[in-house]
Amino acid sequence: MKKEEDRISGWQIFYDDLSLLFLLGMVIPAVIYLLWGVMEYANAPTAVIAP
Repeated sequence: MKKEEDRISGWQIFYDDLSLLFLLGMVIPAVIYLLWGVMEYANAPTAVIAP
């Protein structure tokens, strides 16, 4: 039977998974940059075309 001290923390399992950390490191900035671009596009003034 394992002691309480021998149990592996959930955070240690999370940080030991390098592929998950790499994926999160690529996805999170991409999503933030995409949302930032959408917000900039939505707040852009409309162009006035002279007749």
